[in-house]
Amino acid sequence: MNESQNTAETKPAEPAPAKGEGKQKPAREKETARETIESIVFAFVLAFLFRTFEAEAFVIPTGSMAPTLFGRHKDIDCEQCGYTFQFGASTEIGREGNIISPDGRIREALCPNCRFSNRSAFEAAPFKGDRILVNKFQYELNDPKRFDVVVFKYPEDSKTNYIKRLVGLPGETVRIHHGNLYRVGENGGEEILRKDDPNKQKLIQIPVYDDNYPPSELLEAGWPERWAAVEQTNNPESEGAVAGWQTVETWNRQEGDRAYQLPNELAGNGNLNWLRYRHFAPTAEDWKAFGNDDGLTPSVRLIGDFCGYNTVTHTLEPAYSDELFWVGDLTVSGVIDVDSVQDSSEIVLELTEGTHWYRCHIELDTGVARLTRIESGLDPNEEIEMAKANTSVSGTGSFTFRFANVDDRLCLWIDDSLVDFGPGASYETSLLDGMLPSQADYTPVGIAFRGAAGTVSDLIVERDIYYRGSDDALEQGSRLLGNVVEWQKAYRNNWKQIDNFEVQIPEDQFFVLGDNSPRSSDGRFWLETNTVPREAFVGKAFFIYWPHGIPIGVDSGMAFTLSYHRKFTRDGQVVTDRSYPLHYFPFYPNFPRMQRIR
Repeated sequence: MNESQNTAETKPAEPAPAKGEGKQKPAREKETARETIESIVFAFVLAFLFRTFEAEAFVIPTGSMAPTLFGRHKDIDCEQCGYTFQFGASTEIGREGNIISPDGRIREALCPNCRFSNRSAFEAAPFKGDRILVNKFQYELNDPKRFDVVVFKYPEDSKTNYIKRLVGLPGETVRIHHGNLYRVGENGGEEILRKDDPNKQKLIQIPVYDDNYPPSELLEAGWPERWAAVEQTNNPESEGAVAGWQTVETWNRQEGDRAYQLPNELAGNGNLNWLRYRHFAPTAEDWKAFGNDDGLTPSVRLIGDFCGYNTVTHTLEPAYSDELFWVGDLTVSGVIDVDSVQDSSEIVLELTEGTHWYRCHIELDTGVARLTRIESGLDPNEEIEMAKANTSVSGTGSFTFRFANVDDRLCLWIDDSLVDFGPGASYETSLLDGMLPSQADYTPVGIAFRGAAGTVSDLIVERDIYYRGSDDALEQGSRLLGNVVEWQKAYRNNWKQIDNFEVQIPEDQFFVLGDNSPRSSDGRFWLETNTVPREAFVGKAFFIYWPHGIPIGVDSGMAFTLSYHRKFTRDGQVVTDRSYPLHYFPFYPNFPRMQRIR
């Protein structure tokens, strides 16, 4: 929908009648046909100018920018854990827009939260992609900036518009490896390219696990909880131990609201009482064993570059994971309620990446937050301080937190407000150190109380975008994420070369990538060029003004279908497919996704 401007003439007020005179009826002005036509033409000219020079609406056709922007997709609630997720459905229709592709219907989709393959994907309502507004005037006055979401003419077909994220500037050499972006200097040294605004980084995180949506039936059958009370042990073979952490009975799980409570009697023991995330993500084989009552054999895994938007199947086989690479850039968030505090009490948040541990100590009596790191091979208690800052946390009470280790930078949000640690929150990781996982990455997230009692709830683990250097799909990669030693071996010997990409950007050219790195046709894979010329830019995407309408009560029969998709019969005729609705009524707008694009 393009906006237009309306103009209206203002007229002086009529003079008041003289005293004693009756009010005279004003003469009625007549509008000629010519004036009417001129007004209509003028309105169209304004609308055309606005569309040409200011803003234009676009519809996103595919999922190459997911999760920032959705193309044609479906929304479902997981049949096992209830988690709501989206998956791409642009393959279900042809270029005509509402004719189903032969054998294109999606049969199952994998839940990003519990990895269950959902058959409800077949009957789910399809939605067109996000409708966005693009500021076409932005780049008339200013140069494009790194990490802008941009619309441009595809260099190999100028009639086609593409939308991607701008990551490389003119004259730079950009390198991709280990999921990150680097600028290569003249001496060959690398500088990591961080998202300029940590709040932008926050909006493009990809879900790993939301503890409010556990797979209850799987847990009842004996599958381990991902969050557990633990302490470090010197006996890794002991029952319940995972990567040097032994389960203990300190934190009490409150089943009703998925909260974890540390009682008052443990507040004074002087220890860090740890609650820790273990990545017990089920595989397709685990779900098959659960369904056949074959007996579960749970195993912990590394967090990989799993993208639920892509994990669908068009056959009767269950959907499989396309994850391949280990991801160490993680974020943890939740709610903390502090019930009681003692002297020198603190809360500790911890994120592990390879051979390094990064911690945030929040002192409950002063509100000061300290960032520290533990180097490889050193005593875990020998922490190196990086930075500190004041927060709004003080004594008892409730607050939300978000702690991130992304792009070699630590970030903390308290009650959705970013804490300013200054440059000390950033660090440099060399090519040889911290780039491969260790066993500690089986349990990469921890929360601890010392000298305090309280409750932790609403726990969510997320990961950063992992930029792949290649689109090669190696199915065995997902299996090896359950064995860190074998994964390291395979990466060094076979995968390292496909995890690298380098481009030298000419002057007045730019390098772009899709946020959905495993499924994006972007500057890595174009045949004739890897870059976009300055004159090809259409504008900057700035707002999702209409994600899609949400049908009201589809399952209960309140909504009814206005129209259906069509399909080809075996003899080539096009007929209506009444199993595949196109439009529903009534519906309500998807307000939460009407937002600024970052």
